[in-house]
Amino acid sequence: MARALIVNGFMATGKSTVGRLVSELAGLPFVDLDARIAQTAGASIPQIFQSRGEQAFRALERAELERVLDHSGSAPPVVALGGGALLDREARLRALDSAVVVCLTASPAEIVRRAEPLSSRPLLDVRDPRSRVAELLEARHLSYCEGHARLATDGVAPAELARRILDLWQRDPVCVAAGERSYNIEIGAELLSSRLPELVRGASSALLVTDANVARLHGARAETALSAAGSRTVTVVLEPGEEHKHIGSVERIWKAAQAAGLDRTSTIVALGGGVVSDVAGFAAASFMRGIRWAVLPTTLLSMVDASVGGKTGVDLGPAKNAVGAFWQPSGVVCDVALLRTEPVRGFSSAFSEVVKTALIGDPELFGLLETRATEIRSRDPTLLADIVRRCVRVKARIVSFDERESGLRATLNLGHTVGHALEAQGGYSRLTHGEAISLGLVAALRIGERMGKTPAALARRATALLESLGLPVELEKEPLAGAAALIGHDKKRAGKQLKFAFAREIGRVDLENLELDALRERILSLQ
Repeated sequence: MARALIVNGFMATGKSTVGRLVSELAGLPFVDLDARIAQTAGASIPQIFQSRGEQAFRALERAELERVLDHSGSAPPVVALGGGALLDREARLRALDSAVVVCLTASPAEIVRRAEPLSSRPLLDVRDPRSRVAELLEARHLSYCEGHARLATDGVAPAELARRILDLWQRDPVCVAAGERSYNIEIGAELLSSRLPELVRGASSALLVTDANVARLHGARAETALSAAGSRTVTVVLEPGEEHKHIGSVERIWKAAQAAGLDRTSTIVALGGGVVSDVAGFAAASFMRGIRWAVLPTTLLSMVDASVGGKTGVDLGPAKNAVGAFWQPSGVVCDVALLRTEPVRGFSSAFSEVVKTALIGDPELFGLLETRATEIRSRDPTLLADIVRRCVRVKARIVSFDERESGLRATLNLGHTVGHALEAQGGYSRLTHGEAISLGLVAALRIGERMGKTPAALARRATALLESLGLPVELEKEPLAGAAALIGHDKKRAGKQLKFAFAREIGRVDLENLELDALRERILSLQ
């Protein structure tokens, strides 16, 4: 296990008991955070509450958790938290990024029974403890939803809970925190058959959406895995390619779902690249006003970008992704073994999104791409899993802070303004999405350099990296006039301005509103 395990939840849900059992099974250290706080403060938790108040206790709790999670150079611990330790959302998101977080739950009656004597529980030492528990659980509901798993403990043996948690910890999923819609992304090799049934567990029926290329390679195995889950499954096979990312494809899915009798307990499963996930996700967001969907991406581009974050939609003529919805999936499984069958052009072009992600939030990934190009091109599964995981963690972190692109999430559009315009200008067939984004990144770097926002050395270094990965970088050969005419279709436009992303340094991207006409002139000057 690379990251720590946090056992979270309300008081008396068994966090310390189960946490110790997990640590014994894993052979790794156990930390009871309340005990650590009491030791550091030289006072019991009730004494700290009484003498300093809850606010001071929470400050002590946050500081101690930061120290425990900073386990660099030592084994990752199992940490049992007090019930309010992750109520602050910023602290919770930091914990989700640096640890696997499991929340234990129990009914109010069971909590009160386990919590005796209540005199040792400052928050429950009241006239009606059961009502107080229900009140606190309601107030903390969303914070307890944001984690890698929620496990009910009523009537379940602690040893069984420990085994389930250890299994999750070993898989090391990445969590997108979205309140009640929070979900995990699992990354590894040979996951399709074992993890796909979990994506539809409990669904009354499933509708598998794929395209003709993927269906030929992986469709039968996916249908077998879905059958193993006991769900009645119907398959829709779309035509491959961005040119088929339109409302007609969505309508095919709607009609198949209706004919198959899908209801609000059904699940749509997207098996394919970014086009499949965008179209299937939009169909799920709109059918019966929203049903569950899950993603099993089969291309590198969809693993590092399209499958994470809940952006769904279709193109409207030259307007890329102009119609769609934010609709988070219930789960994502990135099986890097599937990348063995991806055509060379698609696989190589996906690295523009990887470079973009490194520029936004992972300097170590940028260095890895520079030094291990040969292994990357040979599709080493261990290295690919690391690259996908790094990209997913950056995107999950950003989406968790800004689900609906009101601010921070717009940094993910670095290189996309010009890239999408070039892609649309070529009829979505001359360039792959990744090739267009590579050219868009070069354009953003050069515009940023000329405006004094991007260091020249960074622009040269990033362009050289794109070229070393086999991606196009020669803007002079591109129809920039035609692309510049299309930037008004960009979704980030507000009136006559457009929010543009600039790379300041590796790991820092800033946003600035630019006048459309001025931006068009800057694009044309790159010719």
